[in-house]
Parts: sequence; structure tokens; C-alpha cells
Amino acid sequence: MRVFIFGDSITQGFFDLGGGWAQRLIKDYHVKTLEGLHSNGPWIEVFNLGVSGDTTQGVIDRMDNEIEARELSEGDKAIVVAIGCNDSILRDNRVMVEEYEFESRVEELVDTALEHTSKVLLVGLAPVDQRQTDPWVHSSSGKQWKNNRIDLFEDILKQVAGRKKVSFVPIYDSMKAKQDEGIKLHSDGLHPNDEGHRLIYEAVKPKLEELIK
Repeated sequence: MRVFIFGDSITQGFFDLGGGWAQRLIKDYHVKTLEGLHSNGPWIEVFNLGVSGDTTQGVIDRMDNEIEARELSEGDKAIVVAIGCNDSILRDNRVMVEEYEFESRVEELVDTALEHTSKVLLVGLAPVDQRQTDPWVHSSSGKQWKNNRIDLFEDILKQVAGRKKVSFVPIYDSMKAKQDEGIKLHSDGLHPNDEGHRLIYEAVKPKLEELIK
């Protein structure tokens, strides 16, 4: 079994000292594979294909090539997609990607994934600390991330997953609740810190386990 995880800088691992939520999954399955090496246990390889700054269209454009370069002629595969944060960007309060455009792209993305495997998992979006992202303190081009828009885009992901009958992991509400309790979950307002990545990892892992049984 090979698992391909697509996403943006959060999937890539910014800014978790442990490498990010996807890297935590890679370590788990690597250990499990080694433990079962001599006892006919599961052989699961996980690939982190997160690319900083990527969007839904970016994942569509590269998905086939990324998988074909890594897949085996024999063996099952699963695809995990955690994308949409960069689609939700505003610049000087101007929308960059309309909601209907995002929905259409997510549908195309899921269709592309389903051409490779029926084991597809969409991951929801993490909230931001708007005090630092509206506008983002590290942007010189007017980039903004707002939670009401991120929440809307996660809802679109959930709706598409339901229509396409693929698995979905909600992220926004549970992380926002922790954030509202005063728990620090971000390193720079946008990217999760160690605790934020841990929460995403803990939400994704049981859904992935269920998917690849």
C-alpha cells in the first residue's frame, strides 16, 4: 500500500519541529512496516507531497505525474488531499478565487484522484489567528486570510466529499474551539505550531486507518 498526501505548506510541515502532521503519519507507518517486516505484517509507504503555496489547481496539475513517478505496478494506493487555504486568500479585501470556482476545482481534483483509486480522503482546513493574518504580517502584497472564508471553503470540501462519496476529515471547528479557549495553535498566525499539527494528525490518522484497512 502506498499513500500519497497532497497539500500546501501546512501539509509540507511548516512550522512543526517534528516535521508536520503528514510527517508524523509517515513515521507511524514506517515503524509499523518495520515491525511487521518478518511477520508478514502490513507494508505501508507514505509520501508527503505538500508544496508551499500550492492551490487546488496546482494539485490537479501535478497529481498524475506525482503518483505515476512513485506508484508500483502491483499494490493498492490511497490519496489524501489537504488543500484550499491558499485558494481562500484575499488581497486587499479582493477575492482571488470565487466559491463556485473552488467547488468546481475540488470536484475535478476528486475525479482525478478517483481515476487512481477509490481510497480518497479530503482533509478540512485549519483556522488562522486573524490578528496576524488580516493582513498577514509576513506578506508585502496584501495577502489576507479570514476565518469566515476558511470555514466556508471547508464546508465546500465537505459537500463535494459527500456528493463524490469519498471520506472527509473536519478540521476547522475543533481547532477553532481550542483556539477560542486560548490555546496557542499557530507559529505565525497562518501555519500551525507543534500543537496545531498534533491536532490535525490526531484527526486524520483514524480516518486514514479506516480507509486503508
